[in-house]
Amino acid sequence: MATYWSDAFTVGLVLALAFTLLALRRGLRRERELARTDALTGIENRRAFYELADREIRRAARYGKAFTVAYFDIDNLKLVNDRYGHEAGDAVLRLAADTARKTIRASDAVARLGGDEFAILLHETTAAASQTVIRKLRMAIQHVVQVNGRPMTVSVGAVTCLETPETVEALLRAADQLLYAAKRAGKNRARHRVLAAPPSPRRQRGMPLAALRISPVTLPSRPPQFAGATSRAQPV
Repeated sequence: MATYWSDAFTVGLVLALAFTLLALRRGLRRERELARTDALTGIENRRAFYELADREIRRAARYGKAFTVAYFDIDNLKLVNDRYGHEAGDAVLRLAADTARKTIRASDAVARLGGDEFAILLHETTAAASQTVIRKLRMAIQHVVQVNGRPMTVSVGAVTCLETPETVEALLRAADQLLYAAKRAGKNRARHRVLAAPPSPRRQRGMPLAALRISPVTLPSRPPQFAGATSRAQPV
C-alpha cells in the first residue's frame, strides 16, 4: 500500500510540474506576442516591424529578391481628434489598420509605428506591383474609413529595394522622407522611389546618361477630401 501511494504521489508531482511548465510556456509566448503587438489596433508594433524588415533585408541579400517598404499616415487626423474627440480618432486608427491588413497578402505585414503612422512590408514585391498595392490601399481607406460621411485619406512614401539597403534605419528613413514629401505636396498622394545598384561600367558605356538615373515615381493623386469635403472623391 505504501508503494502504491508513493507511486501515485510521484505521478501527481510529475503531472503538476508538467502543467506548470506548460502554463509558463504559454505565458511567455503571450508576453512575446504582446511585446510585438500594438495595443490600440491589434496589428504589429514598431519593434516587430523592425525585426521583420531586418529579416527581409537579410533574405534579399541572400536570394536577390525585390521587396518594398511603405510608410503611410492618416491625413488630418488631428482635426478628427479636435472636433470629435480622441475616441473618434482611435476608431479611425483601428479601422485604417484593419483595412490595411485586409488589403495586403498574408505573407506581407502592416504595423503601427506610433501616432497615426503605419508601415507596410511587401515581401518579394516589384515596383509595379507595389504601386498597385498602394493604390488599392488608398482607395480602400477612402471607401471604408469615414467620419460623419467624410472619407479619410492617407499619404504614402514607399521604397522598392532592388539593391539591399545597409540597415533597417536607412531604409525606413528613406520611406519616411518620401512620406513627408507627399505631405508637403498637399497630402492624399504617394511618393515612390526605387533603390537600385548603379549599372556596371560596361553597361554604362552602352546606355544613355538619362537611362542611368533613378527618379522618384509619383503615383496618381486626388485632391484632399477631409477639410470642408462635401462629396466622395472620384476613383483613380
